[in-house]
Order: sequence, then structure tokens, then C-alpha cells
Amino acid sequence: MNVAARNTSPITAWKRGWPWQEGGAGRFSPFKAVVFAALLLPALWLLWRTAQNDLGPRPFTELILQTGTWGVRILLVSLLVTPLRQISRYGRLALLRRMTGVAAALYLLAHFILYMANHAFVFDKIFSEILKSNYLIIGLVALVSLMLLLATSTDAMLRRLGGRRWQMLHRLVFPAAMLGAWHYFLQVKADIFQPLLIIGFLAWLLGYRLWRKAQPRGAALPVWAVAVLGVFAGLLTIGIEAAYFAWKIGPAVVPRVLEANLSVEMGLRPGIWVLLVAAGVTLAAGLATMRARRS
Repeated sequence: MNVAARNTSPITAWKRGWPWQEGGAGRFSPFKAVVFAALLLPALWLLWRTAQNDLGPRPFTELILQTGTWGVRILLVSLLVTPLRQISRYGRLALLRRMTGVAAALYLLAHFILYMANHAFVFDKIFSEILKSNYLIIGLVALVSLMLLLATSTDAMLRRLGGRRWQMLHRLVFPAAMLGAWHYFLQVKADIFQPLLIIGFLAWLLGYRLWRKAQPRGAALPVWAVAVLGVFAGLLTIGIEAAYFAWKIGPAVVPRVLEANLSVEMGLRPGIWVLLVAAGVTLAAGLATMRARRS
């Protein structure tokens, strides 16, 4: 067997595919290894809590909630990779896009498997319950979309589908993320803090994508546009929070919701967190622009 054959063997190809490796030679990447470890931490934390019987009186319910929450969070991180790479002008961030996307899909798959386990894998009962609940239907559609993207995330599928068709298919990630956020928002009973955060960050990501498409090909989004997007996403989050409580309690509560967003006595509200994170991204965009002009 010659050297070329050995280099293209399935074992070699698999070894090069470890998440902590990069490049054709499959060299170790500390950057990817750190991110991979960070993606594993929520799962390890949940396993430790399970071993310690620290999941409360309804452990399956807690595991279902936590895996779903972490799945959506990591999905948003995967959607942030490209904007952050473009804003910071740090090309190596592109190495994280597939890893974070696959991790998000696996957490959400675990979320659904745990849901089925909670129903003892009695599929008639499971599908009957799903069909009776709008938020479960929405969540299932989002999960099926993400599983399709997971199944086509490999280089082999990219070659088989062709770049253009593969790109069109993987644009499903945005509607899937929107459905996932909607599913999360609908299933919470009282505390909408986390769903509102997710909706606010997703609004920024969608706004960035749409605005970026309007730019000349290859042009970076101006710093002022990044700032405007942050203000828009933050105010939208505050508006959704006010509208939600007006619907649940009555319009009279709206001034109190707005006042809570201007006070730190009860902690920062989701809209303020969105504004702060967006301000950090805007600062990164400004520093990257200054660095690019100097060079």
C-alpha cells in the first residue's frame, strides 16, 4: 500500500475529523480543543447533577428543560460565529461554526430523547400529546429541520449536494432557530427571562444577516449599523416583555415593566442584557475597524 492510499484510508480520515483537530494533517488545535471542552461542560454538569440526585423532585423534567435550553443557547452561538468573524476580522472563528452547530443539534436531540424517555417511549402517547400541543408541534418541526442539517453537515454531503444547494439547505437554520425560540417561549409558565434573552439575541442575528445581504459583496457592516442593530434588538426585547405582561396582567402594568428596565434594584432585565452584549459587539467592531485602517 502506497503513502497516498494510507493517507486516504477511512481510519486516517476519521482521525483527522476529531473536533480538536484542524487542517489536512489533522494537527492538534488548542483553540478548537478549548471550545470543544466548553461545549461539553453543560452535559458534564448535568451528568454530575444526575449522579448527585440534585435535579429536584422531577429529574426528567429538569433534564428536558436544561438540555433544551443549552441546545438553543449553543445554536445562537453557532449563528453568531459568522457575524463575529466578519466584525472582528478574525478568520479562524470559522473553524467553530460546524462544531457549535453539531453540538446544538445533539443537545436538542438529547432534549427530545429525554422527553420520549419521560413517556417510557410509548410512541402512541408521545405523538398524541405532540398533536394536541402547538408548542410541541413547533418544537418538533424545529428539531426535524436541525436533524436534516446535522445529517448534511459533513464534507461528503457538501460535495454530493454541491455548494449552492448545500448553502440553500443550511439556511433552514434561521427558521429552525426562530421556531425553537417560539417553542421555548410558549412552554414556559411564568419566568420568561431566558426566552426573552434568546428572542433578543436572535433578533440581532437575523437583523445582521438581512443588513449584511444589502451590503456590497465582501463589504463589512459599518460600525454605526452594528450599533443600530443592538439598540433595535434591545428595544424590541423590552417591547415584547411589556406586551407579554400587558396581555397577561393588563395594560396598566406596562409603565412598571418599563420602569423595571431602567432600574437595577431588581437586577438587569433581558432587554438591558441584550443592549449590553450588543454594545460589546459594537465595541469589538470599532476596534477591528481601527486596526484594519492602521494596517
